[in-house]
Amino acid sequence: MSACVKPDDSKQLRFAVLGDSYSSFEGYVDPETNDVYPYENIGVTSAGQMWWHKVAGEMGWVMEKNNSFSGSLVCNYEDFSSGSYYAPHSFIRRMDDLGHPDVVFIFGATNDACVHGEDNVPVVPLGYDVFSDWTAEQLCTFRPALAYLLDSLKRIYPHAKLYFLLDMNLGSDGIDWDRRDAFIGAIHRIATHYGVTCIDLEGIHKSHWHPNAEGQEDIARQVIEALELDFNV
Repeated sequence: MSACVKPDDSKQLRFAVLGDSYSSFEGYVDPETNDVYPYENIGVTSAGQMWWHKVAGEMGWVMEKNNSFSGSLVCNYEDFSSGSYYAPHSFIRRMDDLGHPDVVFIFGATNDACVHGEDNVPVVPLGYDVFSDWTAEQLCTFRPALAYLLDSLKRIYPHAKLYFLLDMNLGSDGIDWDRRDAFIGAIHRIATHYGVTCIDLEGIHKSHWHPNAEGQEDIARQVIEALELDFNV
């Protein structure tokens, strides 16, 4: 099931979510084979508690598609990891499967920042800013992959408004502040380059490194505040 609110008329805006575990919920991802996070373990027991459901209800919008995959990276780093299970499910390999949205929410980068290797050291390389002619190797690093993602989304969905939802406490306690700041700086810089709006999310309440019921409300409230300004609601 991909729609969380049924449309009353053809004029309602439709939105899509391209995300990871923060946005996945059983029965509400498309494709339905996408991995989802077991939110009931941290007190989120219904889709109505998810941030995107609250946004849909408050804005009167319809969710076109929620292509979120728990554990997924923006980049293709895990191509180098002996055919990791997650390698085929990066954001840049799912970005062309969002339906026909008027608005696209990109909510990710947490796993890129936090995936750890030996000795619990983060392993996904930041890479360098690259804005064209990306190589397969570059797309296994974060900065080029994010640029490729935003560049591609603007071409695939030329009439859609794009938002990058950014957890400003990216990675919780899983990374050091320098790495966190480098990821946040890269997201702000690359989003600005492509004219993509960043919604900086502060103070998300979490359990087991994931938004709990209060955290989903935190996300929804801040997203709605930004949308109300943009759409003059």
